[in-house]
Amino acid sequence: MGRDGVGLEASPGPPPPGPDGRRRQAVAWCLLLLLLAVVSRLVYLRHFGVESQEGGDMGEYIALARHLASGDGFTFDGLSPATYRPPLFSCLLAGWCWLLGDTRLGAMVAFQVVVQSLAAPLAYLLVRAAQRSHRWAIGCGFLMSVYPYLISTVSLVLQEPTLTLIATLTGIAFVSWCRTPSLSRAVATGACLGLSALGKSPFLAGPIVVLLVGWVFRRHPRSPPWRQVVLAAAVSAAVIVPWTLRNALVAGRFVPINSQGAGAVIWMVADGHFRAREMPSDPIPQQLDPEQGVGFTYGNEDGVAYLLKHNEDLLRQGVSGSGIERGLEAAARSYLVRHPLYVLRLVARGMILMAAPYTVGPLREHPRVRLAAMVLIHLPLAIGFAVGLLRSWREHDAAIAMLSLIATLYLLAHSTVVAEGGRYAAPLLPAAMAIAGYGFFGGQVRGVGRAGR
Repeated sequence: MGRDGVGLEASPGPPPPGPDGRRRQAVAWCLLLLLLAVVSRLVYLRHFGVESQEGGDMGEYIALARHLASGDGFTFDGLSPATYRPPLFSCLLAGWCWLLGDTRLGAMVAFQVVVQSLAAPLAYLLVRAAQRSHRWAIGCGFLMSVYPYLISTVSLVLQEPTLTLIATLTGIAFVSWCRTPSLSRAVATGACLGLSALGKSPFLAGPIVVLLVGWVFRRHPRSPPWRQVVLAAAVSAAVIVPWTLRNALVAGRFVPINSQGAGAVIWMVADGHFRAREMPSDPIPQQLDPEQGVGFTYGNEDGVAYLLKHNEDLLRQGVSGSGIERGLEAAARSYLVRHPLYVLRLVARGMILMAAPYTVGPLREHPRVRLAAMVLIHLPLAIGFAVGLLRSWREHDAAIAMLSLIATLYLLAHSTVVAEGGRYAAPLLPAAMAIAGYGFFGGQVRGVGRAGR
């Protein structure tokens, strides 16, 4: 009798694919996911059309890209240099328009289709490299390809798809470098970190996190050599500093990436939009009427009254124009320091809201579908993210520890200004899936070397 009891030897099953087979398998999945993503977005646009670009951030990004493509520089009006928006998205969009010779809205939407679609295969590659389950990686790639809440935003000229792309590339760079350290991978990781910061200023924490984790994990085999850690941080700084110097020249003050910070702290105090009076002749704004949302109330009556009082004091002192914003920024910071529980409430509400998908277009009419997506997709990912973060520190996995800590700081930085769900969290969706997969299934360990220490 054989081992299976019927006179036959048990079949050992097919052997796992070798490196060449795994590479061909990855290429095939990437092509399939890319095709699926492009087709899904084109079908959506054909059926629902292009969303209006009025009433949001889109108009400013469109203006910046058009002036850049026309050779006017980084400016909203063609005259004055701008510092309010970060540069990466507008510069890439302008380069696309310049190559096409077309700055109309259709060309910009085509850029969004390409960038958003590329994020699907890249998400698959990141998740595949970060953790052990290939099925999880495939599922995450499919989610990025066909998730309706991502597809519905494809016609909005916003920077989130570009941020998703660069954040995912940064995650791939982290995993590749930390698992198989080399000087070239350290340089590539540093460059990705620098580009991420040029995409949005909360990523400025990246080089600091790399140095911190690299130092804490410096004696562990899943961390790159300390000299490479310093090199990666230095390269990221070298990418960022030229833009910071440009801002200092045009603005006359220190602006690391963009000057949106003043508006953010004023927004936090008001818990919404606050229109300041910059001249005594400007109309006096009405008192706040708190806005009711799904499960939350938006608007801080005490904070708005505080800002109105300081606005009037500044006008009586003869301050006007940009001086009003600087004065209100200082007053807002003082208010937040004196109200820590209020800040914690904003953070807690914001972290919950960022676990909900961002809704535009026809999906706004189906709040129950949004709630189901939040419960079935985003909240489990948030739990897996927390597990992955803790597991990476317990197992001294530098790649996941760096990625998860940068992602956490990024989310905390946005949590106090969230009002419309997970738009600001969307760029981290592939990274969150990779970290959650690591938390659920464990990490890949391939060819970790300690050479070059």
